[in-house]
Amino acid sequence: MHLSIVIPAYNRAALLPITLRSLLAQERVADEILVVDDGSTDGTAQVAEAFGHPVRVIRQTNLGPGAARNRGLTEAQGEFVHFFDSDDLALPNLHRIQLDALERSHADVAYSPWVKARLDPLHGVQPTNHVLQAGGLPSGSLVRALLTNWSTVPTAWLLRKRLAEAVGGFPTNLLCGEDQLVFLGLLLANARVVHTPDTLVLYRDEPLEKLSTPSTPEAQHRRSRDWGFTLVMARRMCQLKGIDPAVWFGFRRRALLALHELRACGDSPSALHKDLAEILTASLLPSAVYQISRMLQQKGEGLTARLFGRRAHRSFCPLPMSPKQVAMAEQLRAALLKR
Repeated sequence: MHLSIVIPAYNRAALLPITLRSLLAQERVADEILVVDDGSTDGTAQVAEAFGHPVRVIRQTNLGPGAARNRGLTEAQGEFVHFFDSDDLALPNLHRIQLDALERSHADVAYSPWVKARLDPLHGVQPTNHVLQAGGLPSGSLVRALLTNWSTVPTAWLLRKRLAEAVGGFPTNLLCGEDQLVFLGLLLANARVVHTPDTLVLYRDEPLEKLSTPSTPEAQHRRSRDWGFTLVMARRMCQLKGIDPAVWFGFRRRALLALHELRACGDSPSALHKDLAEILTASLLPSAVYQISRMLQQKGEGLTARLFGRRAHRSFCPLPMSPKQVAMAEQLRAALLKR
């Protein structure tokens, strides 16, 4: 079972080493780790090259995360591929657990729990939320969950390369939401997903530059437009399979909020505005209903955070870190300190 890891990286010289060390500390080390240097100007490629085999650097001009992942997918030799982010970490048993699960179940995608956390050299992993997907995947249709009240991160998936190729890889015109469209494509292609609860991915929740937390008005505007396009493209993908997500309340609510965000950014009326507004015509409910629903959801999440220390929709199946995950996190910290 040949495993390839693809890491898109843009100006990550300071963050990439610890990510690579966590992957090289795996119980089952990948056969190749492809770092796609997306036109960095800070020595990212040189930092990665210093690790030697199985790390291999692929250089390209700055084309964005989707194009970088696609380049890695094209050059990957593995039967299985893991799209990993340049600032995230993996518990040492991640790839052993996921590959074993895929081999036993003959599934197409292994999906692990993930947690937002900070890595303290002295005190280890410090979660900033409950572990997401710890209690399993959302019940019912994953397509409906993904488009109404759930989301994923690529670092949680390990999948068969042929399936990633079959869905066309990642959209290259988006800096936000492109990963959701790929996962949607996998689901619409009837990919079989197996949950692997006994491991964990650490999504670093630190003062890092992430597209999910834009730092300038221009970046916020770009994120809002990309998210709007993601919803429109997701609807079109579903319609080709005879599904219209506009009939789902949660999807319409997302479309309305996306439209409001665009207007708040001063975005000029365009075809995107029209497409988002069209989603709302699937129902006669006034826009205030969606706004009130969102407000109640936020209030409920805030109350849950105060009572239970977590802030996530129930579709994320959140739970505290298990003793096994805590022990594995300490093992990761120890391995990183040795290097």
